[in-house]
Amino acid sequence: MGIAVFTSLRSKDPNSKVGAVIVNRENHIVGTGYNGFVAGIDEQRFRWERDGDWLETKYPYVVHAEA
Repeated sequence: MGIAVFTSLRSKDPNSKVGAVIVNRENHIVGTGYNGFVAGIDEQRFRWERDGDWLETKYPYVVHAEA
């Protein structure tokens, strides 16, 4: 869990920092991830708004913390 918490610090979302870690049967880490904008999105162009017009919020552009 500590690695998931540490990985969540990579998220630039000021409200919801979420990290994820996938381990195999031997407890070796095989993947990590955190919530943020999808690849290729200009983060300066979009805001982290949670309220307002749907297209003006973060929700259409952010991916979950998946590895």
